[in-house]
Amino acid sequence: MAQLSDKEMQLVALISEECTTPGDVTTKLKNLFAGTLEKMLEAEMDEHLGYEKNSVD
Repeated sequence: MAQLSDKEMQLVALISEECTTPGDVTTKLKNLFAGTLEKMLEAEMDEHLGYEKNSVD
């Protein structure tokens, strides 16, 4: 297993505190993945368009 960074270990600790069942872990990881993917796609779209979403300029 790869060595986890301090931030990754903090995330593991937070998830383990909030989750009591394997289903909780699955749901939490699914939500984290979806949020991460959404942020990445928004950044890619901003870069492609040349401006941020809801930008006044």
